[in-house]
Amino acid sequence: MANFTIKDIARIAGVSTTAVSFVLNGKPGVSEATRQRVQEVIQRTGFTPNAHTRRLNLRRSFSFHVVLYWHSYDLFNQFALEIMHGIFQSCKELGYDVTITFVDETMDCTALMESVRSKTCDGVILSQIDDPLFIARLQQEEIPFVCVDSHVKEDPSIPIVEVDYYQASYEAVKHLCRCGHKKIGFLGPATPLELRGATFNGYTDALREEGLVCDPAWISSIDFAANAAGKYFDHLIETTSLPTAFFCTGDAFAIDLLRSAQKHGIQIPEKLSVISIDDILVSQFMTPPLTTMTFHKEALGRRAVEVLYAILTETEYDAVTLIPTTLCERNSVKDLKI
Repeated sequence: MANFTIKDIARIAGVSTTAVSFVLNGKPGVSEATRQRVQEVIQRTGFTPNAHTRRLNLRRSFSFHVVLYWHSYDLFNQFALEIMHGIFQSCKELGYDVTITFVDETMDCTALMESVRSKTCDGVILSQIDDPLFIARLQQEEIPFVCVDSHVKEDPSIPIVEVDYYQASYEAVKHLCRCGHKKIGFLGPATPLELRGATFNGYTDALREEGLVCDPAWISSIDFAANAAGKYFDHLIETTSLPTAFFCTGDAFAIDLLRSAQKHGIQIPEKLSVISIDDILVSQFMTPPLTTMTFHKEALGRRAVEVLYAILTETEYDAVTLIPTTLCERNSVKDLKI
């Protein structure tokens, strides 16, 4: 088989090399007739552009750089790994490579920017990164980026892909109310602030609609850390009466709560019901299996890649994408009406 080049395809199809590049990369800017003619020539010749040729013609690296916050507590990382799978799959379909930089609480903005600059990439995906200084530096240097599950404040200049945490929280609490619960606690971290605001507002709005109020002792502001939920519950059980149910803002917190309750001999859900958000893999294997708000984690990663690619190709995209959730009923919530 002859080794055809983009120039050969353009000559045979009677179009410019730019038009061929647009067709190869799914970019608008050519008529449908031209697109079909180029595709017919590509199919007939069996042409496949190599990565080097694509980079030279489009002045792109065909690589995305993912900056991922890695927690010391592995339960927090399960969520991120499923997002990454969506990123990998979507990049593979687009013909993009993926470079990953892991960061933790010692993240230094200057060093991270140097890392981004040192890696040849077309854009950056921030996963669970909410550092405003780093985001501002990306904007100043006009580096295309998108934030996924980063809990940054909504801003038209910042592309965001998030779970609809407000609606998830609202629906979770509504489910508890439908099951007859009137004493419902809130268990979640004080930060990130955007996550706190969305989940707490969903919680309080659902209670308000049901004409319910909550004992302030049942509202937590724990650290985003391993067993913070368990320590909170250990203290709570010694100081006050318990609600009949807890809404937790993440499965990792709910799992720590389950462990602490069982340590104190409190049966779930007979004596205390628990509902959460995330549906991480381990949740279905808990005793009892955790009732939670579920959603397609891979969809977060896929959508992040779609948005970043839209920015690069100068096509329209929504500045904010909220991924919807649905209730996954298992066995950690007791129906008090039965």
